[in-house]
Amino acid sequence: MATYPLQCTVRRTESTLDLLNALDTLNDDPDFEPSLFATWSPGPPDQEVYDLRDLAALLDEPRALRKPRTGHTPSQRLTWHCSIRSTTQSGLSDDHWWDLLLQVLNATGIQPQNDPNSCRWLAVRSAADRLDIVATVIRQDGSWARLHNDERFAQYACERFAAEHKLNSPKRLG
Repeated sequence: MATYPLQCTVRRTESTLDLLNALDTLNDDPDFEPSLFATWSPGPPDQEVYDLRDLAALLDEPRALRKPRTGHTPSQRLTWHCSIRSTTQSGLSDDHWWDLLLQVLNATGIQPQNDPNSCRWLAVRSAADRLDIVATVIRQDGSWARLHNDERFAQYACERFAAEHKLNSPKRLG
């Protein structure tokens, strides 16, 4: 089985707040402080400390507004989560994580380039070798994001990024 320098998994869940709480407790490295890496634009105001309930409410706002706009109750599992882990020996700089984040958001349909009505999202650096992207699948205009084959497209974006940056040295385990 092939080992990729960037491991990518995508899943959906029902509760944005539960997911953010789970990500907040993931880090087991005492030398790394998890942080909010980036958000949609315009995202929440810049702050040193965020209340996870407030962040979840801001992400979920388009979902909450969907019923009044469309008359339809939103379905379950509307929170999208993409976890990317670097298995390279040298790791990735913040600039590399930023470039990779934008490529994954564009490739999956969460935030296509030049789309002002794209989904709300945030990215969390939950560990030194990990970036987690959380988004709602309801766009700012109340429509559904087009997320067909999103896991495959996220993995392809990671593979292209790894090839462009020559990230082909997985860490040796054990």
